[in-house]
Amino acid sequence: MFISKSIILAFVASSTSVGAFTTPKSEIGIHKELSTSSVSQYKPLHTGRAVDHSLKFWKKDEEVQQDTSSALSDKSDATEFDNGKNDLIAPGIYAAFTGILIYIIYQLRDALVLTTIGSKALALVTGALIWDNMIIALGSLFFKDAKDDLKKYEILRILSFPRFTLHAVAVPFQVITIAEMGKAAGLGFLQSDLLMNGLAAVALVVAIADRKAFVDSGTADRDDNPRVTLDAFDDSPFSALERDLTKFTYSEFNIAFLLPVIVLTLANLIVGISIYSTGTNPEIAQWMLFSAVTALVGNALPGSIATFSGNLGEIGMQYGLLQAARIVYGGGML
Repeated sequence: MFISKSIILAFVASSTSVGAFTTPKSEIGIHKELSTSSVSQYKPLHTGRAVDHSLKFWKKDEEVQQDTSSALSDKSDATEFDNGKNDLIAPGIYAAFTGILIYIIYQLRDALVLTTIGSKALALVTGALIWDNMIIALGSLFFKDAKDDLKKYEILRILSFPRFTLHAVAVPFQVITIAEMGKAAGLGFLQSDLLMNGLAAVALVVAIADRKAFVDSGTADRDDNPRVTLDAFDDSPFSALERDLTKFTYSEFNIAFLLPVIVLTLANLIVGISIYSTGTNPEIAQWMLFSAVTALVGNALPGSIATFSGNLGEIGMQYGLLQAARIVYGGGML
């Protein structure tokens, strides 16, 4: 009797232990995938943003369960989710942006009759935006598997560095373009040559400081702390169009990276309003206000829409300044 009870108790205990430590069938795939991914030869799979679990409240239960399971593996990058949209739409938009900017810089050849620091800055920023949009378009078309392919990852990373550098260095100098347009329109406080030289010096300092902040943000050859990383779009909706993009982003956010653009937009707006209020040259004022408003609206739109509207706003800014440049640099006003 004692032996039979012992056998029964041992059977119950072993059943309980197996139930407690056996991986449920639904989790076997997860652990298998984790063990497989842990032996990858390299680790370029950095994500630009952390997963935002607050996004789950509006999704169906089965979608949440699937997303939670996938998020536990290295291959569960947010870019793996199919947003249900044609993969050519997002890169096609950036290709169209590139085409518009090429048209603008082509038009600048005839508009910039007079060569100044401001006119050169206008052309440089436009060229930087061409490279920016072109690399995003090409990356999203031909480098979609960059996160799994070391060679493609490195090529796209190298091609992406000029995106950040050209943009950061050129944008501060475009403030001089705004100042020269205000001077041409007759604004009294912009007539001083000393002020213009001072703005050029400040633009140079801002550009250097911006790049120093970028260099200090990480180490490019270390996977655990890179300066740029593939954007995983983790905090965007799972149906967002931007998930079809393959592009690098800053690995560490620094407000210093945004200050030149903010200052440029505000300077454009202030000078445009000042010219309009004085009535010295309404046409220049209108194009400068168009330039400022499109940039502001494009970057003010919420969420994943701003990925596209922000670049469209920059195109609007350059187009408005192109039209103002025809008057200022093509009409001999300086």
